[in-house]
Amino acid sequence: MSAPEDRHDPGGKVRLRLPEGVRGGATFSPCGRYRQALVRDWTPEGTTPRAVLFVGMNPSVASAEVSDPTCHRELTFARDWGFTRYLKGNVLDWRATAPRDLPGPDLACSPANIPALVAMADEAELIVMAHGRLPARYGGIVRATTEALRQTGRPLGCFGLNRDGSPRHPLYLRKDAKLLPFPAG
Repeated sequence: MSAPEDRHDPGGKVRLRLPEGVRGGATFSPCGRYRQALVRDWTPEGTTPRAVLFVGMNPSVASAEVSDPTCHRELTFARDWGFTRYLKGNVLDWRATAPRDLPGPDLACSPANIPALVAMADEAELIVMAHGRLPARYGGIVRATTEALRQTGRPLGCFGLNRDGSPRHPLYLRKDAKLLPFPAG
């Protein structure tokens, strides 16, 4: 489903074209405020897809047709690692470019979000936690999301941790940044 841009503007002006040969998909709520899933696929015909799931803070402007800088960067990591399918979900599924524009915990995560993350995790070989530091008021959602993803049995990785223990955000990391196991607890 395409983004219902006429119903909710997440802000942000940077919209990037999908790379040549990459097909996009996305799942939005009917009101357009929430995006539960983003998909990029470049699997050659006749081969089995290899999927990786990146879990960010919250969605921005990326849709089936366009990308944003974070998703573009993550897709580059996925391709470099040999995956052919990039899946993107977020701890919070409210669409906003600036974290200051996120509503309180009662609205920032829809009831459809964690089930969508688990469904993508079931398809993925690897889950990359990459949400950065969320405000403390979302701590319960972060814990519930992380626990649900751990329960899938898929390996969880990250690009290292911030001082508060949150996984580092990948946007400004070097292309050769190493993936590390995401610690329990």
